[in-house]
Amino acid sequence: MTSSSKLAKRLGFGTLLIAALTALLLLDGYLTCQIDQTASPGPTGGLTAALIILALATIGCFEIANLLQKKGLSPSAPAMALASALVLMQPYWQKLLPIPPAASLALAILACLALGGLQQARKRQNANTLTNLAALALAAVYLGIGGWFILQIRLLGLPQPRIWGQIAPLTMFLITVKSCDIGAYFTGRYLGRHKWVPAISPAKTWEGLAGGCALAAIVASIFAAASAIIPLLWAPLFGVAIALAGQLGDLLESMLKRDADVKDSASLIPEFGGVLDLLDSVLAAAPLAYILFNMCTPAQ
Repeated sequence: MTSSSKLAKRLGFGTLLIAALTALLLLDGYLTCQIDQTASPGPTGGLTAALIILALATIGCFEIANLLQKKGLSPSAPAMALASALVLMQPYWQKLLPIPPAASLALAILACLALGGLQQARKRQNANTLTNLAALALAAVYLGIGGWFILQIRLLGLPQPRIWGQIAPLTMFLITVKSCDIGAYFTGRYLGRHKWVPAISPAKTWEGLAGGCALAAIVASIFAAASAIIPLLWAPLFGVAIALAGQLGDLLESMLKRDADVKDSASLIPEFGGVLDLLDSVLAAAPLAYILFNMCTPAQ
């Protein structure tokens, strides 16, 4: 397949993914507005988005398990998925317990370790205990906590009465971080000359990084100017910070794939790879985005 054909295919599937994501976010905002008519968030606000994130995280756990299997390890993908789900969905199940939210999140992480211990004990053997518990912890932290922060960004919109207000923070975040990926790809493709980290990701260049940061800053500024999600003066900094965090997340996932000696985490999405390939920058940038939104969002 020629490079132009690959590019066309990548653009085509990328457009479909963006359209599908937009439709799902709008559906989530619509359902939340229909269920929660008051300014006080209801118990199911943002649940559609949560279930989408949960589904992606579950697939990601199986992809991580597959990478580990290529290293000769034998982690339990279902246990990893259960651990990440327990952490990710904490904003919903914690309402059933009479303890502070922070305590319930810590409880979820401890429960994940207990789950790993029980799962290992069920095998009645000590072999690979360290590696299997490490795999479980990786899923709980990387996909569980990473997904938890994505969900927290979605929940920032719950007090808003309209659909756009509901999904505005998450939409801004996702488009900003992915615009960096797009800017880095095209800038690096046509202008890239100086390798950034060739030992980890040979295709990445300093020019691509600069192009990605620039496009992310522009996109964030457009959102800020059009919707006042954050003050306009903060927007370029927001875009660059999210872009850098996302690129570091991309490098982290590249390291995992290089160690497993594979090009993509899976072959689920043509020209993109697997769910981990799609979410690597998003998972890494979500904690920083959540912090920045809380720091610079104008008081309502």
